[in-house]
Amino acid sequence: MNAYLGRLAGRVATALVAGAVALLASDDAAWITGQAIVCDGGVSLTGRAG
Repeated sequence: MNAYLGRLAGRVATALVAGAVALLASDDAAWITGQAIVCDGGVSLTGRAG
């Protein structure tokens, strides 16, 4: 695990996952089905991990 992902696994990941869980637990998620919700701090968008 590189340094960026190590930081992501700590404080940032906690906030990202908490936000996703809050959304999925709310009424706003009533029509969300079959989705993969990526909580990687933007790594999948930028293509770089550090």
